Amino acid sequence: MIVLVLAIGYPLLVLWQLNGRKLRDRLDVVVVFAVGFLFLLFARTTVDWQAVPPWLWLIGLLLLATSVVRAGWAWPDLQWTNSRRGGRRATSAAIQLVIATALIVVLL
Repeated sequence: MIVLVLAIGYPLLVLWQLNGRKLRDRLDVVVVFAVGFLFLLFARTTVDWQAVPPWLWLIGLLLLATSVVRAGWAWPDLQWTNSRRGGRRATSAAIQLVIATALIVVLL
């Protein structure tokens, strides 16, 4: 059940971050959506959907799609890296994206 909380709660957290302008830069947006997709995929593959109604997963999917639309509006106002140490920031984001991509590939 914790997976469903992550699959629904994480997109809600993303919407809250986007509306409150809590994301610092475009790298934050990319990492947040990669992790959000990972949580949804993980929920889709690990939950027994005979015991849990599938519309719960669809709620998470719709919330993440809403977050993508909202991020599209915020995207032009963000810089790629908003940090004094842009190189470290980019390296950190790249490592996070590689880990998320590897997990997504394993789950597919």
